[in-house]
Amino acid sequence: MGVLQGVFSPHFADWPHLYFYIAAAWLLPLKTLGLVQDQGSAYLAVRCLDALIGALTVGLVYEFGRRAYGRLAGLFAAAAVAVAFLHVRDSHFATLDIPLTLACLAGLYAAFLFTAGRSSVPWMGALLGVSASIKYNGALILTGIAAAQGVRDRMAGRRPLPTFRRVALCALIGLGVFFLGSPYLILDWGTTVHGVTYVFYHLQRQTAPQVGWIRMPIALWYGLDPPLALVTAAGVIVALIRRTPADWILLVFAASYYLLIGSGHSVFFRYVDPLIPPLMLLGGRALGEALRLLPPRRFIRPAYLSAAAALVLIPASIHDLRYDQLIAQPDTRALAYDWLQAHMPPGGLAAAPYLEGGVHDQAMIDAGTHSHGATTAYIASFLDGRLTTRYRVRELTAEDLQSSSTAALEAMGVRYALIAYQRPDQGCTVSSPLERALAAQGPPVASFRPAPGCPSSVFDVIDSYYVPVSGYDRWHRPGPFIRIYQVTAGP
Repeated sequence: MGVLQGVFSPHFADWPHLYFYIAAAWLLPLKTLGLVQDQGSAYLAVRCLDALIGALTVGLVYEFGRRAYGRLAGLFAAAAVAVAFLHVRDSHFATLDIPLTLACLAGLYAAFLFTAGRSSVPWMGALLGVSASIKYNGALILTGIAAAQGVRDRMAGRRPLPTFRRVALCALIGLGVFFLGSPYLILDWGTTVHGVTYVFYHLQRQTAPQVGWIRMPIALWYGLDPPLALVTAAGVIVALIRRTPADWILLVFAASYYLLIGSGHSVFFRYVDPLIPPLMLLGGRALGEALRLLPPRRFIRPAYLSAAAALVLIPASIHDLRYDQLIAQPDTRALAYDWLQAHMPPGGLAAAPYLEGGVHDQAMIDAGTHSHGATTAYIASFLDGRLTTRYRVRELTAEDLQSSSTAALEAMGVRYALIAYQRPDQGCTVSSPLERALAAQGPPVASFRPAPGCPSSVFDVIDSYYVPVSGYDRWHRPGPFIRIYQVTAGP
């Protein structure tokens, strides 16, 4: 939205900027037509763009699979990506992970075509630059590109030197396209250094007791559902045995991506999104080749095809539908915001955590703490949560929650304190010192629960996304557990 206001520098470098400009180009005609007018419509429009990109990924998976492994393998792989839970879930969002996935897949497909003489070094280098300019880890497709060039030279009986030269040329072209797509990474070098430093800090710090190399298989197990995860494991085994050009490209990329990203501690489940199409291609190939091992009798092969399709489609589709039914319900943060709007006196003061509370005011925008240096109030208003002009909000920080006294809130004149927790697996019971102090003065005046009791569900605990990855049985709405306590009676 800043680009549409003439502010072309994002003042932010935790990610590169190309997708910001792509999203702005998508929004411009919609804004001109009056279809995008506020936060909600702008987010929805970019979410539609991500959904289209997710669908395009399915089509490209089919084309890649058809050319590399045959039509049946392509169909199985495309069907698997179409229902794979993480790919479906993240295609709902206005985030970078699905655009990155499509860009990485396009780069790997170009690398495969290169082994057959149907692609070129400049084309691969350009796709490398586009991938990296969407998100830094997109640069890892260089490993698949290098594998393709090595395979081609080995098939032609050439020595390794031409491979190294072409890989270097790809990297050079990719670097140029990378900076063309994100020019302010050079023009605002101080912000770039700060952003890249934060990326390494984020990966190195242990937000929760997690190890990336362990978290990524867990993410795939629950994010693909066990049947698809087992199919991908079979696909990897077949690829290690067959080692076709496509196998080398996909395996080298998947291994390098897993080793590098998995070396971090703060690894979100959505970080595995770029691995899903390559793994589904290998899994689709395994399902397709299994058919060839069966005797060509009248009923055996149709029965196998039906069973394989059911294995691919049914468990993941059920998962997708249960997720969609849940996220269609009002979030607890929206309910809490509506309650505050109805009960807070004009000009009163509420204390609420920023991300978990889903509410902020103009003072929080003016402070710039959460607006990444946005240069206008309009741009800064695109914060997470809802902006209120009816009452004031004091941000309740993690440090505040460790206080065992309500005296500071009382001294500020806080009318209501909204308690919610950043980790989605927390909050079903009173757990922080501040909330225990508030509860000692009286029960909450309002509570908003996404589920009764404390359900046993699987969360990506560091992503602050309040919908389970697995285990929906007792959940009736998304959002954190929220309790609102009255601190002062007010006038």
